[in-house]
Amino acid sequence: MKEAPNMKERVITVGDSLVGVLCEPETLDKTKPVVLILNSGIMHHIGTCRLSVKISRALAESGIASVRFDYSGVGDSEPRRGGVSFLESAPLETAEVMDFIQKRRGVDKFLLYGLCSGADAAYETVLVDKRVIGICQIDGYCYRTLGWYINHYLPRAFKLEVWLRYFKRKLSAASHKSIDDIDPEYIERASYIREFPTKLEVANGLQKLVDNKIAIYCLFTGGQSKFINDASQFKKSFPKIIFGKYLTVDYIPEAEHIITEPDCQKDVVKRIVNWVLLWAL
Repeated sequence: MKEAPNMKERVITVGDSLVGVLCEPETLDKTKPVVLILNSGIMHHIGTCRLSVKISRALAESGIASVRFDYSGVGDSEPRRGGVSFLESAPLETAEVMDFIQKRRGVDKFLLYGLCSGADAAYETVLVDKRVIGICQIDGYCYRTLGWYINHYLPRAFKLEVWLRYFKRKLSAASHKSIDDIDPEYIERASYIREFPTKLEVANGLQKLVDNKIAIYCLFTGGQSKFINDASQFKKSFPKIIFGKYLTVDYIPEAEHIITEPDCQKDVVKRIVNWVLLWAL
């Protein structure tokens, strides 16, 4: 494994099944938190477009250690027996990695990073583990507001091609069979659907984080425009919560959900490292 001169990487095995990569600066400051980089869906610890690797190495170059690891049944980690859901097992396995680092490195503070389902896992974990002092989420939970509908539909109302596509879809739907009329053998159904908790549940959870002085960084991409299309929308979704200094929100409309664009990747890595350094006191 290739290393930069001022950092070191090594494979670690946690418990019976979890495998990851510990990326450290040459000299570890045990007073600073370690960042745990969580899986996004079934993507292994390299991350989409190697984003997890880039984040971990940039952190190490800035003096911050990180662990990018695979949950059980993903990437290099063996499956575990049992029928618990991902959102139930993820906090338990994240805690195992924190236990490992705490025992081996003497660090008892952690920041969690995740994209999409990894953002969900970070949120679920911080609610139950007091060692987590902050979470960094890319395309985490967000809810439509009046502003979203205005931003989404108003520009389209004056475009002829939008109306033509609308009527074409209506005509096409009227001339095709209903899904109920199709033999189930020929229907392909999605095996995974990301389901958001209710807005009230998330609001209660976020209020708990603010009360406990947990740092929250929410970065949203244009690839999630069906949920968010303005940087101010997240706060407007939860108007009763006074986030104060604990919330940072960024919106990058030109970025795809998995951040395939090289320039956007560089921008995202820089923003994340800067946020971590701000809270790694």
